[in-house]
Amino acid sequence: MMFKDVETAIAVIEKRCNQSHGLAPIQTFMHELGDPQDDLKIIHVAGTNGKGSTVNDLRSILQIAGYTVGTFTSPYLEKHQDRIRINDEFIDDEELLEYFNRYFDRWCELELSMFEIDTAIAFLYCHNHHVDFMVLETGLGGLLDSTNIIKAPLISVITNIGMDHMAVLGNTYEAIAHQKAGIIKPDSLFVTAERKPECLKVFQTVCDAKHTAFHQTAEPKKVRLENGHIHFDYRDCKNISLYGPARYQADNASLAIEVIQLLRGASYVQVSEAQLREGLLQANWKGRFEVIHQHPTVILDGAHNPQGIDALCRSLQDYPQVHILFTALRDKKSDDMIRSLLAITPDVTVTTFDFYRASSLEALGNDLPIKRAADYRQAIEAGLNQPGTFVITGSLYFISEVRAYFKKRKESLLSEYR
Repeated sequence: MMFKDVETAIAVIEKRCNQSHGLAPIQTFMHELGDPQDDLKIIHVAGTNGKGSTVNDLRSILQIAGYTVGTFTSPYLEKHQDRIRINDEFIDDEELLEYFNRYFDRWCELELSMFEIDTAIAFLYCHNHHVDFMVLETGLGGLLDSTNIIKAPLISVITNIGMDHMAVLGNTYEAIAHQKAGIIKPDSLFVTAERKPECLKVFQTVCDAKHTAFHQTAEPKKVRLENGHIHFDYRDCKNISLYGPARYQADNASLAIEVIQLLRGASYVQVSEAQLREGLLQANWKGRFEVIHQHPTVILDGAHNPQGIDALCRSLQDYPQVHILFTALRDKKSDDMIRSLLAITPDVTVTTFDFYRASSLEALGNDLPIKRAADYRQAIEAGLNQPGTFVITGSLYFISEVRAYFKKRKESLLSEYR
């Protein structure tokens, strides 16, 4: 099959659902191409929350240090192409279309899913462009994730463990930790920002069995908001400044610092403290505590599970008169998340959006003191007419739609003034 344009190709690829066929099909495909992923210097990142932010922090630091850095993240926020980047630039449409047309028939024969296809393209793209490093985010879990066909990453990273995707990963912290720990490889390096003893025990056991060095981050100290930026201390690095105002990003940045220090200690990278600081200051990860509008302040945050919502709530303590618009996917613990939001403000509105995994309006917050809005666009317009801080959260897929709505809204307002 030949596609004439990339939009048509993406629409077809996005309909290819996840399969339960293990890693063999994508391994077969990559082996037919000579296993280009084995030539890449990879930093592999898994975890329940903070993966994308940690990947972006690492990308920014390494890029500031002069390296060419490929990244693979999911889901997309602006458009499908933003999953695959080099130096924060989306994959080129023409090259993406070329991959689609060259390999689509073989993907169909192997029954590869959209995520497997994206993973394969990311490996090919980074290999063909001779990146110095690839920072690779898992899609789900780790052990059976399609990114886990790599054999020898420079370092394996697990941000944290929360109760999410339990139907697939298990319903205990230990079970989920075991799945995530599947990315740990023999005779390598491993680091985590996790704190729960039961999870750390799993990681240590896997590291011991694979003769891999186990490392854990320290707690960031003196985390504070000053002039719209988070500042904190980490070990011997004092007064580190971050791009945005989210307190939870201090944890992700601390993990990135630890990764860079371990890579530097192993002589894999040369990064000065000045480059590390500048990289963190420039690392803007959209959709995570993103201030998208002023007067009133509008914050978009892709928190999509109880752990993420709790982290969001801690950051919102710095803001006055908080109003919240929330939705969630139907497999999430939405009522638990709503209760956490109600603990910081009585003004919570739930809504829904046009996505096959979205929760229905009726299923959100039954018996909880919330408002309901069938049309999220009307809810946004109402929120923009209130003073204080308007927060939109609950799903990265929803945040993607909301960002597009704000972009279209801004363009419409500009055209009226012309």
